[in-house]
Order: sequence, then structure tokens, then C-alpha cells
Amino acid sequence: MATTASTTIAGVSVLTGDERSSQLFDLALSADGIEIRRADQPPRRMSWMRVSAWDVEQRRDDVVLTLRGDGATTPLRITGWSAEELEALLRTTAAPEAVAAPGRDDDPVAESAAPAASRQERRRRVRRRRVGGKAVLTVVLLLVLATAVTLVLLQSAGVIDWGFLGPTA
Repeated sequence: MATTASTTIAGVSVLTGDERSSQLFDLALSADGIEIRRADQPPRRMSWMRVSAWDVEQRRDDVVLTLRGDGATTPLRITGWSAEELEALLRTTAAPEAVAAPGRDDDPVAESAAPAASRQERRRRVRRRRVGGKAVLTVVLLLVLATAVTLVLLQSAGVIDWGFLGPTA
């Protein structure tokens, strides 16, 4: 059920890395979409059609709302709310048919309601895969470098003779 009223969340900031942006702004959520209200700028509106999915994560002192859509991911830090309150607000404000990830048949609203532990586990697995690929590449490059250094040292010590390759000059 979509609401017609607007709910304003004050004191929102964008998470950048591990730090919180010092610029605070307000979010107004309604059935029409999200309105971003900054003190020094005119309000900007974003339709729910641009949000393919969201993720709500409870932290010790705040809640992180991650909005995904149009190839972008925006993590927002919200204080004074619990994950359950924010999740309930999002479910009642955003029309479920408007919030649909492209190319997916399942309901992203239902997915965002999945237990936080399973979302965190998926993130860890993705991070492990990325780190694993980087680690394998690093090991392979180090092995190639070690082999090249070993060959050069053996040749300079006279252990290896490249004469079998034919004339070199």
C-alpha cells in the first residue's frame, strides 16, 4: 500500500569510504519518489522508478540505507531510526511495482526484507571473491618476477649458457 503523505528524514549524510560526509541534508519520502533537500540548493526529486533495490543495515549508532539503480549505489547514513522502522517506511512508501530490478523476476522489496545476516554473508562472499582474484594475480606476478630474477642471476654466474639459441648478435 503506497502512502500519499511525505515522511521527512532529517540529518542524512552520504557515506564515503568509512567516513561520513560532513554535509547533512533531508530526505522526503513519498509515493511519488524521494526528494533530496539541501540547505544551499533547490530540492531535487528522484522517482522510485530509478531505484532498483535498497538495502537497510542496522549499525551501532545509525542505519545505512543503500539505494541501487541506474548502475549507481548510494549509501546513506541515517541517525535516529532503526532498521525495522526504515524498512517499514520504505515498504509502505515505495510502490513495489515501481521498485523492480531490471532483468529480475523476484520482488526486490521482499529481497530487501531478507535477514541482515544473509545480506552481510553475500557481501562477504563477493568481497572474498574479489580479494581472492587479486591474491591469485599477485602470486602469479610474483612467481614470474622471481623466475626472471633467478634466470638472470644464473646466467650472470655462468650456470646457464644461452648459446644453444644460436648467434645472439
